Amino acid sequence: MKKFAWKDLRADLFKIKEDSYREFSEKLSPNVKMLGVRIPQVRKLALSYLKEFPQEELLQSPLPKEPYFEEKLCRAIFIARAKIDENQRITYVNEFLNYLDGWAICDGFCSELKKAKEHQEQYFSFIRKCFKNKSSPYTVRYACVMALMYFCSPLYEDEIISYLDQINTEEYYVHMGVAWLIATLYTKNGPHILDKIKAITLDNLTYNKALQKITESNYICKEKKDEIRKLKRK
Repeated sequence: MKKFAWKDLRADLFKIKEDSYREFSEKLSPNVKMLGVRIPQVRKLALSYLKEFPQEELLQSPLPKEPYFEEKLCRAIFIARAKIDENQRITYVNEFLNYLDGWAICDGFCSELKKAKEHQEQYFSFIRKCFKNKSSPYTVRYACVMALMYFCSPLYEDEIISYLDQINTEEYYVHMGVAWLIATLYTKNGPHILDKIKAITLDNLTYNKALQKITESNYICKEKKDEIRKLKRK
């Protein structure tokens, strides 16, 4: 039986890459090594590998040195879709955080981790630690994006907001992640979120970006958007 090898997966990715799409994607994700394979095609290929090879091989085989974005996304899909115990999955998630070097792989990984909906206590316990990480901006963004995708309920809102009080938002993609998270909390839980945000130490740039993202929501009426714009700090 044929064994899994990353060189074979890379060869399959090379067959479906598009140089024009790579050039477009690199503008959105500068300094990220890409082939130029569209996300649905990457996902389709990764899922085909999950059917063809034992998942233990896929999970235990380390990524190649200096992997392409698409290879990392395949790895993310292997981790998210494998039929394994959630504690074991979270171990793989923790290892994979070292490969988060851009918003696309960070957010793509989060969107694949839909098991967090079913196992909230386990995953929130893990992202608590990620919120407190002082050395890795993309680990903090990972926590923000996981929170806005799976944990924007009243049950978690106070704790999430308390972590935002301790985050260094000078890192651009952390700054954007925090703003996006606040906007999602607002649209899902209500205007009282802004009162809670005002009670913590949040820089003006991030606060104003959060207001901007709230006003970009289709769920907010024009009158409310006008009110929110007046709250902008100068």
